[in-house]
Amino acid sequence: MNIVKISNAEREVMKIVWNKDEEVTAADIIKELGDKNKWKLTTVLTLANRLVEKNVLKVRKEKRVNYYSANVSRDEYKSYQANDFIDNVYGGSVKSLIASLYDNKKIDETDIKELKNWLKEVQ
Repeated sequence: MNIVKISNAEREVMKIVWNKDEEVTAADIIKELGDKNKWKLTTVLTLANRLVEKNVLKVRKEKRVNYYSANVSRDEYKSYQANDFIDNVYGGSVKSLIASLYDNKKIDETDIKELKNWLKEVQ
């Protein structure tokens, strides 16, 4: 499946969809957003339609209600985001990413030890 980048607003909608184990409606999304966001129904419907067009959401129409569910899992999207970031910022080099993190003191010797142990496990 070809995954595409989604906007921050679209990601807010997807977080709600990903957290549900069932289909959601636009009204469900608005309810979940609560006071955090004052989006109107039309805004949520527009964002959901964009996500359907991007093939990130599936829609099932029943009478006048759209029921949405994820077409891309949270883990699939996180993997896409990580790969896109490494490709665009570090030229596809994981080593350059880790070196940058180390140089900027974002990882320490304990992190490196854990990475080494993890690499041994997955090989």
